[in-house]
Amino acid sequence: MVLKELAIFGLGALTATVPSSIITANRVMSREVELPFSPHKHQYSVEEFEEYGEFRFTYYYDKFSGAFNRVASEHTNALNNMGFKVRKRGLHEYLVNFEHEPEPLNDFAIVHPLFFTRIEALKWLKKSHRYIVAFEVADTTQISEGYADYANDKRIDAIFLPSTFAMETYKRSGVQNNMCLIPHGVNEVFQKPKDEIRTENNKLSRLREDKRTKILYFCLHSEGRKGADVVREALKRIGHKDFVLVVKTFPSPMDFDAEKYFSGIPTVKIADWLSEEDLVYLYDSCDILIHPYRAGAFELNPYEALARGLPTIVTGWGSVLDYANIHNSYLISPKSCSKLFPTTIWGHIGYGVNPDVDHCVELLEFVISNLDYCKRKAQREQKKLSSRTWCSIMHEFLKECRTIWETH
Repeated sequence: MVLKELAIFGLGALTATVPSSIITANRVMSREVELPFSPHKHQYSVEEFEEYGEFRFTYYYDKFSGAFNRVASEHTNALNNMGFKVRKRGLHEYLVNFEHEPEPLNDFAIVHPLFFTRIEALKWLKKSHRYIVAFEVADTTQISEGYADYANDKRIDAIFLPSTFAMETYKRSGVQNNMCLIPHGVNEVFQKPKDEIRTENNKLSRLREDKRTKILYFCLHSEGRKGADVVREALKRIGHKDFVLVVKTFPSPMDFDAEKYFSGIPTVKIADWLSEEDLVYLYDSCDILIHPYRAGAFELNPYEALARGLPTIVTGWGSVLDYANIHNSYLISPKSCSKLFPTTIWGHIGYGVNPDVDHCVELLEFVISNLDYCKRKAQREQKKLSSRTWCSIMHEFLKECRTIWETH
């Protein structure tokens, strides 16, 4: 590794002839001794540290199997594959219930998500780590004052947000801390050709054999925010009848009863936990993705669908506009805005939009009637989108960490 020395001698050279470290400290504090480097910047910088894995990280993640957990797993896997040492710690165990004492690690603490922790977490983290960085989201157009105050805490060296929409929300809400745009990506398996993707999941195999037009909809949680009612109304009104709605959800105590919710609509429910290869197999087995969401910080499923060349119908507003456009997607017009969550005191307190059901019906009719054309259109940008892997995303993350390390 190459080290660029910016000082001929270090602090030890200054104190070699001083009989007492106390006297030296007093002289430094009184400005009698001029340090040969800025106390706020390291006296050297590192070139290409990613190649050697010199930096170390402790990743505090949400163990609950959901979106935060999946993204955190992709982050840690990518860092490990790049040669970095990453310790994994349960968020609630360490930063909510404080079941462990701080240990001097002197590395980067990565907190994901920040707002799941208690405010005391920053004090605890500062006892263990040299730097504190966090991943967060913005589901609506504004975060509460309490969230903004937490995000502005100077003990946090950087907050990573997944979309331009999220960045604008934080700025609008008064966050002035160091914020960086780090979007989501896809697993490397998304780059494989369709004929190389295999599955042993019988449900997915039977789905592939179904000759009807298959419309994929992800309803893992928050059916209101993800527009389940819009999907239901639009499918009841389309003229085409030879289709099936494929609802991807997951097993949980609060299992989403897709058959009941979409009563009267041909429905196949996939509630299994899927590997990345099975997930790609699911996308490849369907013909259309529909995602009339009302608000969200990135919306990974439309991105994944586009990365597999799937015609995608999505609300033309918010975070998805970082990657969805008129050249690769079918954008539903927003009809009105509304509050997404009932509380107006804390959390994500801003607005989302209500997608126009009439326009959604028009787009569905068009895509189903021109499926071959729409698939070719979607496939034009497939390679570019699938090339944005989690490893490439974490390279951007490492650049930001290097900047923090060199300037703090």
